[in-house]
Amino acid sequence: MSKIIVSMSGWCEADPDKVRFQYIGPEQYGLMSTGGTITGTEWLALDEESRDEYILECVGETLATAIDGEYEHVDIEVEYE
Repeated sequence: MSKIIVSMSGWCEADPDKVRFQYIGPEQYGLMSTGGTITGTEWLALDEESRDEYILECVGETLATAIDGEYEHVDIEVEYE
């Protein structure tokens, strides 16, 4: 079976209303059990310490809904097994 390997670098300006962050901090207030996702707008309203308890939910979706961005490098390779 062959593999398709995509490597890239670049940047994007995420749309705060469309980007989502997943809670990864300690279990409290049922955040972990309820999914614990918030929008970028909600994430921006948090203090810096609280922001550290979240991670970007999906890079692909963030890129797809970005306001602006630029790819500096995109390569597609095939690895044969």
